[in-house]
Amino acid sequence: MKKVITVFILIVAVLAMVLAILYYVGSGFAKRYDVYISDYSVSEDGTQLKFSTGIFSSMGHTRGFKDSGGGVKPHYLSFYATFGGLNSTFGAKTEFVLPLGKNDTEIYVADIGGGYKLALKKNEETGIWERP
Repeated sequence: MKKVITVFILIVAVLAMVLAILYYVGSGFAKRYDVYISDYSVSEDGTQLKFSTGIFSSMGHTRGFKDSGGGVKPHYLSFYATFGGLNSTFGAKTEFVLPLGKNDTEIYVADIGGGYKLALKKNEETGIWERP
């Protein structure tokens, strides 16, 4: 009977550890929909946009982003949460660089509901990136 209890406790402990690891790693693949571009600058040659992000909610951090678009299309940015759960800073990053093409005119950020919200737009007359 003592062996059965020991084996049972060992199985429960291993299972709990596996679940904790899955949560720790899996949380880093979750998209964040509460991110905004807080500050930005464009390189002198206009090929890169350096920007900083912020979070609207009181918890969480970003670790990276995915760009869907660019070139002749607008950029659609989706941001990802950090590894380790709700308020973990493991892998946290707030400053990013986005390559720009000469025909790029708009940058959108993923928004709640699966859509995107316009974050920056290039002024056609001056060529300067501005907030809408």
